[in-house]
Amino acid sequence: MLCGFEQIISVIPSNLEQVDQLVKLSTLNADALQKLISGGLRKIPVDSEDQPLSVLVHQAIACLAEKIPDLAGRTEMIMLAHSVPILAPSDVSFFDLCVDELGFENVPRIALSGQPCAILHMGVKLASGLLSDISSKHGVLLLGADKAYSPKDRLFFGSAMGDSVIAAFVTHETKRHQVLAVLSHSQIIAYDGEKSPAEDIAKFRALNPSMIRFAIEKCLAEGEVALDDLALIVPHTPYTMIWDVIAELLRFPRDRILTDYISETGHLNSNDSFAHYIRAVDEGRIRVGDLALLINPGFGGTRGCTLIRS
Repeated sequence: MLCGFEQIISVIPSNLEQVDQLVKLSTLNADALQKLISGGLRKIPVDSEDQPLSVLVHQAIACLAEKIPDLAGRTEMIMLAHSVPILAPSDVSFFDLCVDELGFENVPRIALSGQPCAILHMGVKLASGLLSDISSKHGVLLLGADKAYSPKDRLFFGSAMGDSVIAAFVTHETKRHQVLAVLSHSQIIAYDGEKSPAEDIAKFRALNPSMIRFAIEKCLAEGEVALDDLALIVPHTPYTMIWDVIAELLRFPRDRILTDYISETGHLNSNDSFAHYIRAVDEGRIRVGDLALLINPGFGGTRGCTLIRS
């Protein structure tokens, strides 16, 4: 079913923390810092540790509602995708905090997790599937939200995590941001992340580039789009080196794989490809009618792709 984002926005904290300061606060060594710098990271967006994630989510929904004034009345489902555990009071619903006084009190809601760094693509896939039971004027409010609460929690997999929220209204037909295909693919090899057996991690790292190529090619085939037709590939950005390899594997121009923004965002879990897509559209790097492929591989063996006609 044809669907797309009637509107899609990102909320990213304006406070940018230098990665060298994060490394110092986390007590990691100079080798860890050099790995981050070599990967293209310089600073990441960091929200106040005292502010819960629900505040950022509330801001994102309110911002989206400014663009779609009847958003609450048209929303049939709220779907939130997150990669890291959510901290919330035990006596108050996290969703209630997110939608307080925004008119969504009686709207069904669901949270998705697992598939680290790729879960928001699964959210797009599930939201598009729900549209078959939703009238053409209504849709799904899709949220991608992740936040860390300490420097130590931000540094993992050789990268640095920033805070972010994506809010999108997924509807049947849109003039912009049309979703032509979505792929969610998992073949788990390193089942426990960095704590997985060393041989599993080595096997995953060896196979990861070819698995990313498979996901990209399969998503393009489902969307009936040729690789050369893409204006940009907008990838996950824990570091840049993997995309040098992918460019060679695909024989695709490296300058059309968008990693420029990593120095200001770092690792935004599965939100980063969407945040970078939004920024590229706003800056005119992706123009009306251009094709963009958003791709997020997750450590251990999961991949998400969303093909969009801007």
